[in-house]
This record gives sequence, structure tokens and C-alpha cells, in this order.
Amino acid sequence: MPRLSLRGPNILDPSGQPIMLRGWSWGHWEQILPQDASENVAQGANVVRIPLRWWGKYRTARIDSRDDTATATAGISAANLKFLDDAIRSASNAKLWIVLFIDSDCGQNGTQPDEIRYCDPEGQFGAKGHNFWTDPVARKKYVAVWRFIAQRYKDTPYLAMFEPLPEINPPGVPAPEIKALYAELMSNIREVAPGIPFLIGGRHYQTGNMEEVFDPAWKDVIYTGNLFLHAKARGADDESLDNFRKRARQLVDFRERHQVPVFVQQIGVKSKDDPSKRGVKEMMKVMVDNKLGFAWWTYRGSGNPNEFSVVYPERGQWVFKRDWLDEISWAFKQR
Repeated sequence: MPRLSLRGPNILDPSGQPIMLRGWSWGHWEQILPQDASENVAQGANVVRIPLRWWGKYRTARIDSRDDTATATAGISAANLKFLDDAIRSASNAKLWIVLFIDSDCGQNGTQPDEIRYCDPEGQFGAKGHNFWTDPVARKKYVAVWRFIAQRYKDTPYLAMFEPLPEINPPGVPAPEIKALYAELMSNIREVAPGIPFLIGGRHYQTGNMEEVFDPAWKDVIYTGNLFLHAKARGADDESLDNFRKRARQLVDFRERHQVPVFVQQIGVKSKDDPSKRGVKEMMKVMVDNKLGFAWWTYRGSGNPNEFSVVYPERGQWVFKRDWLDEISWAFKQR
């Protein structure tokens, strides 16, 4: 079974050689299409990040896969599980390494304005939010979801890593308790799917917070932080690019300091914020120069051409931002 392994700061392919993982996030659940895998391979990608969203307010109700009546599937709706099966099969057949993540906007935080009424409809949890720290029952259900998912996909070829809970950010919860949730999830997953690495990050996945969740005893962990370019309305400028380089340097320094692998699970800039593409050019150069793997957020997107995606729908057709695609896929090939 093709599997990745870790040695010091390196991710190794099944032959034991270092591998540089670069590709896309299939982040918008409803936008994953059967041809995506073959398109991504042709573009030079070798990794894809695939979500299951469980308990959160998303763009449409069907995206949330939580269904407490679905006891046979640990509370995951049958329709969403089928969709995930198809996406994973497609990526695996194309020999794309898969980062499988389960996202829970309620569980990770639950206090954002559009989440409060959804996560805490009866107003029981207040400023601390209805999440995996305030609700032990929900936490137990999430552990069961992960055990089910890990068991279901553990023998999938090209399964690269499990990402237990992205952008974790519980209000008022100290760092040791964030780390404790990761430890609990990873322990449960290891019991049913040993040998598959994990991807975790510090609070809000900020690069400066990785130390919060570092543990030298964890030999199967890859660390992450977001690398979005926060360009101003006039486009990428020296200040925003310097900030990007600083955060990339934090990842590199963390990797060297602890001799552990890092992988950027989300990197991107909105097209409207980088009309000259100065930003994306520099971002890709930074990733290549610093030998950083990444998944661009995101491949297909909504109908707005100004967002992060490189493919968007318009009048019933999919439109490719070819110039953006060229800049990003250039970095895929620099291995």
C-alpha cells in the first residue's frame, strides 16, 4: 500500500526518498467534479486536500454532513459520505496524495456571528461558544466520526495524511487544552489506522502559533500554518509581501529548529487583491526557494472570479484563469 513516512524534516515517498507535495485544495464541497483529478495531475500537482464538513453553518445546508440519526455511519449523512467516497476514489486512482480533513466550524470555535445561532440555537453556551471544549458530548461524537472515517479509508492507496481539525480556535481555551484535543483525536485514529501521518497546527493555524502544539514525542506529525497573502485594495505591495515572507520564514525556522516536516495546507490570495499577479509570482517563488509543500486554496470556486479559485462558473460554463493557473502550476513542477 503506497504510504508516506517521516524522517526528520523530510516527508518520504514509499521508496524512502524525500517528496515535495504541491497541489490543490478541493475545498468547496459542492464543486468537486470527476475530471478534477486528471486535470490536476496534468497541471503537475501530486497532492490534493479533500474535506468532510461535520457540524457547521456552511453555504448550503447539505454541506454539513452531521446527521445524528445516521448511527450506522457514526453520525455522517449517507449522501455526504457517498460524495466523499467518490472524491477520494477519484484522487487515489489518479495517484494524487490525499490530505483528508474533517472540518467543524462549530467544534473548532462556534462564536462567529453567522455560527452562533446554528451551533448554539438555545443560547446555552454564551461567549465561550458551543464547541468541543464546552460540550463533551459533541466532542465524543467527533471522536467517533474520526474513528469511522479512519477505519473506512485506512487502506486507500495514496492516503497521505489525516488533518484532525483545521483552524482550531476555541475562545478562552489555553494552548495545552488545544493540544490535548489533538492528542485525543490522534490516539483514537492510530488505534484503527496506524501508520498514517497527521497534519496539525496551532491556534487559528497561524504560523506563529505552531509551538503551542509541538510535541517531540509525536513522530508521525507534520505541522502547518496558513499562508494567505493579505494584500491591500491596491494590490500586493512591499508591506504585504514582507509579511508573507515573514510568516513563511516562521515555518522554515520551526522546521529547522525542531527537525520536523511542515506542509502549508492553505495558501492563496484573492484575484481582486492581486490584479498584476505580482503577489502570486512572489508567493510561488518563496515556496520553491524555501522547499515548502502546499495546497492552494482552492481549485474550483463560486461564481465570483475575484476570489481564490483558479476555476469558476459563469453562465453554465467553467472558466479557467489561465494566467493564474500557469503561475501556480509552475511551482508544482519545481521539485
